[in-house]
Amino acid sequence: MSTNPLKLKIAYLYPDILQSFCDEANVNAFCKRANWRDIETSVTLIQANDKVQSSKYDFYYIGGNNPDSLDYALKFLKQNDDELKIAAISGVPMLAVNCGYQLFGNYYQLLDKAQAQGLGIFDIHSRVSSNLHCGNILGSCSFLKNKVAGFVNYNIFSYYDSNPMPFLNLQKGQGNNDNDKTEGAKFSNVIGTHIQGALLAQNPHLCDHFISTALKVKYRCKIPLTPLCDDLEWYSYRYLVDGKSYLK
Repeated sequence: MSTNPLKLKIAYLYPDILQSFCDEANVNAFCKRANWRDIETSVTLIQANDKVQSSKYDFYYIGGNNPDSLDYALKFLKQNDDELKIAAISGVPMLAVNCGYQLFGNYYQLLDKAQAQGLGIFDIHSRVSSNLHCGNILGSCSFLKNKVAGFVNYNIFSYYDSNPMPFLNLQKGQGNNDNDKTEGAKFSNVIGTHIQGALLAQNPHLCDHFISTALKVKYRCKIPLTPLCDDLEWYSYRYLVDGKSYLK
């Protein structure tokens, strides 16, 4: 039995509505990299009509890649609007992917529908486009030494409403819209992105950033993370970045 007193509680928002095939992989990657360091984790599935207590959770995840689920998810997300905003303003780390990113913006607009007001955590809005962004991207961000790599495939473009901080400044791939070389958005410790796939598994440094931030916010001090024997994860990351094998 572990004697490590460190514990992190994860709120996985609306997997019953927004579930995509890689969302669970991202949550699992967070838990595994924490558990390998003897940090205890527990995951609560926040489902339709469930109430969120902002002080109860140390990391939030929301995903989804089906635009048809946005309106239904928003109905229940709005019931927790105040608590999620309190958590975001308090610095609790969150990762909002695809549909989650759009729901955390000021509003989104689907074809032949009126604007739907989001949570307003990110100062963005999203609209359906006739274009499709599809391909690998690579970008740098202000809080990580290594670049972030991933894959995007979407036709709901997000636009900055004022001057929010982007998640990534891109060196490769397409950004938030046709004329932009930035991707995603960041507010406090909340990150929104269009990157699909197992983002946290393929970018172990980003996953560790969320773990480290969650510990710092919860325990109010910086807690160094134990180094891991994670050559396989870094091999996957380098393959994404360089597109070549490093195996001998």
